[in-house]
Amino acid sequence: MATKRKNAQPWWGKRRVQRRLATLGALALVVGLFAWLVVRGEGGNGSGEYLREPAPPFTLPTVAEGQVSLSDHVGRHNTLLYFSEGIGCAPCFDQIVDLEADWDRFAALNVEMVSVMIDPMEELKAEIDSRGITGIVATDEDKSVSWSYEAMEASMHPGVKPGHTFVLVNKAGQMIWRWDWIGHGKPMYVEVDDLYNDVSTWLQKAGT
Repeated sequence: MATKRKNAQPWWGKRRVQRRLATLGALALVVGLFAWLVVRGEGGNGSGEYLREPAPPFTLPTVAEGQVSLSDHVGRHNTLLYFSEGIGCAPCFDQIVDLEADWDRFAALNVEMVSVMIDPMEELKAEIDSRGITGIVATDEDKSVSWSYEAMEASMHPGVKPGHTFVLVNKAGQMIWRWDWIGHGKPMYVEVDDLYNDVSTWLQKAGT
């Protein structure tokens, strides 16, 4: 009769089995991550997420000492909302400067941009003036609009500051596309050509 070896390792303790389990675990992680990225729309070219939802209405003060409301744009043109961390985030302001320098292409798509930050008006105005930004920049100091557009979640500072988020609203007042910076080793700044291609593509897909 066979005798059981003393101190024999259980099957899961053998190195060969451990290596196989580690390989299977790593494979499952990669497959799961890929599936999650596809669902989020962040796989491949990072083209964002296709939507078809009513855009939350808002009215915010602007650095131009006026107000901007979503209703100002609905029925007139498509609106690209840009939520960012604001003061202290150089790529956030570089994004606006570079977009404004090449905005003719977006204007040809009947798109107007509204930038939203949560900084105090005086600080925001000083930064905007120093960079020569001329477009619509609104302040959302109580963060209510940023929360309503879910821009406070995909952020380096969740719940404290918005992340780097674009939301495209069509003339009918529907959110049809969004792009959130959610890490994955990607730069926060979005190349203007990439953003233009995404906006153009999703407007066409939405039939706008």
